[in-house]
Amino acid sequence: MLQELLIRNLAVVEDAVIRFDHGLNVMTGSTGAGKSIILTAVDLLSGGRAKRSLLRKDAESMTVEGIFRLEGISPGNELSDMISPIEATVSIKRELKSDGRSRIWINNQASSTQEAKKLTSLLLELHGQHRHQELLDPSKHIFRLDGSGAYTKLLDECNQAIERYRDNWKRLNELRSNEKENREREDFFRFQLRELDNLGLEPEIDKDLSTRIKKLQNMHHYARSVEEVKSLLSEEDGSVLEKLTLVEKLLNRLADIDQSWTESAEQIGEMIISLGEIGRSVDNVVSDDDIESEDLEELQNLLASIQGAKRKFGMECSDLVKKREELRAVLRSMEDGSDEIAEASKAIEKSKKEIIPLLERLSSERKKHAAEIDREITKELQGLGMKGALFKTDIKKVEIKALMDDADELDLHPGGWDRVEFMIRTNVGEEIHPLSDVASGGELSRITLIMKKLLVRKKGIPTLIFDEVDSGLGADLGAVVAEKMKELSEKYQIVCITHLPQVAAAGNQHILISKIVHDKRTVTKASVLDTQGRKIEIARMLGGKGDLREKLASELLDDGKSARSSAG
Repeated sequence: MLQELLIRNLAVVEDAVIRFDHGLNVMTGSTGAGKSIILTAVDLLSGGRAKRSLLRKDAESMTVEGIFRLEGISPGNELSDMISPIEATVSIKRELKSDGRSRIWINNQASSTQEAKKLTSLLLELHGQHRHQELLDPSKHIFRLDGSGAYTKLLDECNQAIERYRDNWKRLNELRSNEKENREREDFFRFQLRELDNLGLEPEIDKDLSTRIKKLQNMHHYARSVEEVKSLLSEEDGSVLEKLTLVEKLLNRLADIDQSWTESAEQIGEMIISLGEIGRSVDNVVSDDDIESEDLEELQNLLASIQGAKRKFGMECSDLVKKREELRAVLRSMEDGSDEIAEASKAIEKSKKEIIPLLERLSSERKKHAAEIDREITKELQGLGMKGALFKTDIKKVEIKALMDDADELDLHPGGWDRVEFMIRTNVGEEIHPLSDVASGGELSRITLIMKKLLVRKKGIPTLIFDEVDSGLGADLGAVVAEKMKELSEKYQIVCITHLPQVAAAGNQHILISKIVHDKRTVTKASVLDTQGRKIEIARMLGGKGDLREKLASELLDDGKSARSSAG
């Protein structure tokens, strides 16, 4: 439960500490007193957007902290995955600096808004006064219905099966699209592949061809130079190798006498070895007739074709080799594409066989649950002053094109094939109509209160915060709403901002939100009222003048006290 809320420099709240109790905590105050600031503080703890406009004028920073007492956390509970079961309390703190930087801590450890949002979703549920407008949007009705149902596991199974179907559908359509595109370009691909195949491509072939062409173009000078090198190195009398061998021999003799010549002799020996390797290379060139047998014009034409391909594709030879292999792979995939499409089609059919029974079960569970909540909401509405009310959940099966043969449209959404809309009859003898067409603000408030009761019953959230959920209701229904709030507070901690004196009188604790002017600045205060303070505030809420309203305020408090005693 929410034990304490600490607020500093949030809008008109300079410094406030609000302590909450078990059961029903009511918050009242004049219009504009700042009650909504309390809800803003809770929203910030829940990961809501921290805007600089929330910062109190001239303040350097704003701080909001909520302290929650943990009760009944057992292993396996979602809370136990985030908070140690041995911890009795958990603190969530949010800070906003004047430069716009925002930070958040959980139990004094730096955390993120995502973690705070996840944690608070397990600790409290906030319902603002405008949230009941969601009931006017039929597209949200299915989530309201499913949110209070006991078939979450089945719903998860359906959505997982739907996701598998979507993946298979996307794969099949991608294969078909690729096949169609490739078929249209197949001739072009084959033409490109033939063109690249005819070039005999290798990664550095253009450089190799340039070298071979240059040799052929200078063959006479090339061959003569090679012969001269060979002759000078080793063949004619007094050749380089012969003279160096003699020098090496003489240096070795000198080294036998003076070791300082040893290094020189070794250097000459290394030169002889290097020149010997050069000589063998020259011998190989002279004995190689391949160059002479090549056709210069043919090589030049091939190089010109390769250079043209490089310009055409905007690639070097190494990339042209990769392009050739890619074209071969594409053409092979075209040949194998039919098999892949057949496999993907089988996967689709398998997905259909898996989905349809699940969707049928889900639809059946929805209808059973809808019948139950229809009876419960109708009964509750009649107890809240709508004697002729009839609530009904309309569930229709929508034709899903995705499940048809050769479907070309994927319209299978999470939730299956059901479309849900809430219907209502407000008075005896009237026709039943969509809720969005006929419900008034007061009727929406009552339906919201009832549906919230159903929803939290499933979720097991310990603290519920209502912002004027009784908005639009007349004073004649105050006692009934107060009774419903008391009923909820027997199982949950309720924090309720209300304008109805009957609800205020039923509270276990009454917090007054008021404005005062201090040092020429408006300041919002939160005060826990004693019995006399409650009597004065409830009298103000009743309106009018004189002793009558004070007497009525006392009676309401006495009635509320009796209700609290019987509840406790």
